[in-house]
Amino acid sequence: MADKLSPMDRSSLVGETGPVNMTIGSLIFVEPGPGVTYDALCARITERIHLVPRCKQRLDEGRTGLSNAVWVEDEYFDVGWHIRLATLPAPGGKEELLRHVGNEMSRRLDRSRPLWEMHLIDGLADGRTALLIKMHHALVDGSSAVGIGLAVLDIEAEAEPVEPPPTSEDERPGLLLRQMRRAIKPLSKAQDLIFDTTSRILETSPTTAASDLREAAEVLRELLRSREPAVSTPFNKQISANRSWDYSSAPLRQLRAISLATNRTVNDVLLAIVSGMLATYLTEAGVDPAALEREPSTLVPVSIRREGEVGGNRISVVIVELPVGERDPLRRVELVGERMDELKRASGVMAGAIFVVVGGLAPPLLSPALTTVLGTGIDFPSHNLVVSNVPGPPAPVFLNGSRVLEMYPVVPLNPADQGLNVGAFSYAGTVHFGFTGDRALDPPIDRARAAFESALAELSAAAGVFVEPGARRD
Repeated sequence: MADKLSPMDRSSLVGETGPVNMTIGSLIFVEPGPGVTYDALCARITERIHLVPRCKQRLDEGRTGLSNAVWVEDEYFDVGWHIRLATLPAPGGKEELLRHVGNEMSRRLDRSRPLWEMHLIDGLADGRTALLIKMHHALVDGSSAVGIGLAVLDIEAEAEPVEPPPTSEDERPGLLLRQMRRAIKPLSKAQDLIFDTTSRILETSPTTAASDLREAAEVLRELLRSREPAVSTPFNKQISANRSWDYSSAPLRQLRAISLATNRTVNDVLLAIVSGMLATYLTEAGVDPAALEREPSTLVPVSIRREGEVGGNRISVVIVELPVGERDPLRRVELVGERMDELKRASGVMAGAIFVVVGGLAPPLLSPALTTVLGTGIDFPSHNLVVSNVPGPPAPVFLNGSRVLEMYPVVPLNPADQGLNVGAFSYAGTVHFGFTGDRALDPPIDRARAAFESALAELSAAAGVFVEPGARRD
């Protein structure tokens, strides 16, 4: 059977032109163990892939191209082709790992096959195993985001049994949700939120999804038409097809402590840290942040759940200016918070909200999707970068019995004049940051990561927040 492409599917595929690559990723560090091998991972995916049928479907553009493209079953599907084994060159340190991730995220997925890959990476000097998951934005739509994670990871070291493949199409509806009910017991508050939101996504008709996307895009177009173009910065130039990537982490309690000290949200704190990062980065690039004609702006997903709503999250995308010229880190938090409060109260933002999954990879992908949909009618750059802050599992998860240690986001660059973005993903008490940049970025991506760490340390000190040595691991 053929499935029609959703509006978000089509927009992400159409948007993948020139140097833009709509492959998103996640780098996961896992404890070594017998379940973390190539053969074991192939067996795990084979056992569970029927839970997410899209993972066995390929794109069929026929003779008319994307205008009438559909998803069809890949009759030659081979799970072994989608799972790759890589060994880092000696000494297997962070430099070698970052080079491998950057190279892989520069390569587009093959559209003649199902649009996902998993790379099992060994040879790390510290003895851990890394797993790089690559998925096209078009694949991660609705159930796929949660489903792919469910096909690989477990809530407990001992995996829950998986419902067998359906013998008829009548048995397929609700298969993934039934599996989730068994796998996530008892439900924590966060897990219940994920489950409820996923249920809403799976129950949303294509017509409703299309309407929501068009509504949000049109509202944002109107908002953008009233804005001035984004200011020119050293990282807003035509990008190449090559990517670089870096990562860092911080205890969630550190960000929450700053949030408590400043009486602002964790998301406000993150945006203030990014403001400090950009101030340092611009200075190193030879630009005085205080002398810019306008402040740099970021596209960021925000939660605007209405009063009285329970379950799920209502998400919209807003553009906020970052106070890079402000030297006081506490004042940066205050300014960002005031601006976000004003944006959340705007009726246009409320009207443009979209339901998305809060427990998977959908929120950071919302920005690239809408950037593509917004392409018509806007003749100038609307923002300078994307900042994504996504809540993940609050408790540890496992891969074939081995504990998952860290989970870092790899968010695509889009549109073609944005060479830098920041992703944040919280997992088991730690916030993991991923920094994606164009390979030709000057200063390079590691300077952005270092500037982010300095801004976090500066804000922590100003807020009187102390984190004991050894609490972070990079």
